[in-house]
Amino acid sequence: MRVTVVRPAELGPSEATLWAEFQQRSPITVNPFLSFTFAQAAGRARSNARVAVIEDGGKIVAFLPFERDALAMGVPIGHPMNDLHGFIESDAPFDARLVVRKAGLRGWRFDHAPAEQQALAPFHYEGATVQAPVMDLRRGYDFYLGSCSKNFRQTAGRKRRNLERELGPLSIRWDGPDPKAELQQLIDQKSSKYNGTRVLFSDPTALRIVEELVTVDNPDCRGFLIVVYGGERPIARLMGTHAHGILNPWFASYDQDLSRFSPGITMYLALAAEGISRGFDVIDLCSGQDLYKFHLANDSYPVATGAVWVSRAESSARKMYRRFRRDTPANERLPGWVRSRIGIPKVPDDSQQGRGRGPGTVTAHQAPDDGACLNSYSGRRLFLYTLGGYSNVALNEASKSLAR
Repeated sequence: MRVTVVRPAELGPSEATLWAEFQQRSPITVNPFLSFTFAQAAGRARSNARVAVIEDGGKIVAFLPFERDALAMGVPIGHPMNDLHGFIESDAPFDARLVVRKAGLRGWRFDHAPAEQQALAPFHYEGATVQAPVMDLRRGYDFYLGSCSKNFRQTAGRKRRNLERELGPLSIRWDGPDPKAELQQLIDQKSSKYNGTRVLFSDPTALRIVEELVTVDNPDCRGFLIVVYGGERPIARLMGTHAHGILNPWFASYDQDLSRFSPGITMYLALAAEGISRGFDVIDLCSGQDLYKFHLANDSYPVATGAVWVSRAESSARKMYRRFRRDTPANERLPGWVRSRIGIPKVPDDSQQGRGRGPGTVTAHQAPDDGACLNSYSGRRLFLYTLGGYSNVALNEASKSLAR
């Protein structure tokens, strides 16, 4: 097996065509976050963005887009904003550890990889596979809404009626005349509430990536930005990407003065109705385990967290660390109604659900890590891949030994 590491811009039309073919092998991997366009945008913004081109027998069998830090640690390209990542692969088998080693990396971490990818299966963290919630719109809006709980439908309907009574009819504007200006308003509005958003966009490369993608219009990745109005007043904004019938909401903000009307939920339901009229089949809410997503979702698919370490000794040491910290598997921490709604089998012993955090509690930190600091911002998980910055003070000494 041969592995060649290049900058995304160094890939040509033939590689782009092959990339698109590999992506379409699965309805999950056609996601825009795994697209050639996304990798190219990240590559233009970040000098450490790379793609490992994997060949076997003189033929390209897979691509691995990643970013490399000064300590030869790899993370997904576009990190931490990439909501789905992994190999873009053919059906030819290959050794992920060998790929990472030949790419010149010490290891490669992932936190939203499709669980179906066999090359990464040996490297999933135990108990760290979670369900990525999805709004399946293929049978129309009435069928979708009917699949939501009765209480959710009644509450959302009542709040929308109250909002329209006070502000005027609800409307949605898709891709207005100046999406970059709308994007800046979205970021400003979100940053005023969430420190994590301020931290994220203090990195100018993150801002450049989203500014490019909000206006991109390629078959494998198209940007969109919607503004939802109550009468003449903007109540919520959402920026995302779409391709092959899949809508990926990415960044959203809403008018905090209208929180009593649940403008975020109102926005997603308006997006579903508008998306159906535009021919979209699915809204992929990504793998963050925020409870509101499971109120909206009527389907899901599994995604995994893990890491591929070149050194088996380091891999073993980190596995021991995770076992020392291990709690209930992430899926078992979901409330029972969420588990049944998205098709996860019941936990045999209900006393085990949410163990150590109270029955059915969903935490911000769903997946065990291996010494990386795991923070939550705006419903998204932000991994700070530093060698020494571990989150558990009680395990400080153990963390230091792993960092060496």
